[in-house]
Amino acid sequence: MRPVGRMGKSDPGQRGMKGIGVDVVSVTRIDRALGRTRGFAEAVFTSFERAECEGRPMRARARRYASRFAAKEAFLKALGLGVFGPVALADVEVRPGGGGRAGLWLGPTAARALAQTGGATPLLSLSHLEDLALALVVVP
Repeated sequence: MRPVGRMGKSDPGQRGMKGIGVDVVSVTRIDRALGRTRGFAEAVFTSFERAECEGRPMRARARRYASRFAAKEAFLKALGLGVFGPVALADVEVRPGGGGRAGLWLGPTAARALAQTGGATPLLSLSHLEDLALALVVVP
C-alpha cells in the first residue's frame, strides 16, 4: 500500500477539497441548553433560524435546533477553526436550499474566514436519529 495524498492544509492553488467537518450533537443537550441558559438561542441562532425552529412540536423544535448547531460547528471544523475562534456561531446560518437540501448563509466574518481558505460555497448535509443530530460540511 502507498499513501494516496498528504494530510494537512491544502495548497491554495491546488484544486479539490479545502476542508471537511462533521459534528454530532445530542438533541437532549441542546433542548436543555435552550431551556436553562438565558439568551442561548439569541447568541447562537439567527432570527431566521429561530423562526424556522419555533412553533414546531417540542421534539421537532429541539431536533431542528440541534441540527443547526451541528452544522455551525461542522462548518468551523471544515475551516480549521474552533467554536471560540473568530467566527461567531450566529454568523453562520442554516437555510432551506433547493430540492429540499439545506444550505449555509454566511455573515461577513464567516465569509472572510471561508475566503481565506480559498474555498467555494460550502456543501451541507444534515441528518438525525432519535437523540442525535449530525451535520457534514465540505468546503470545495
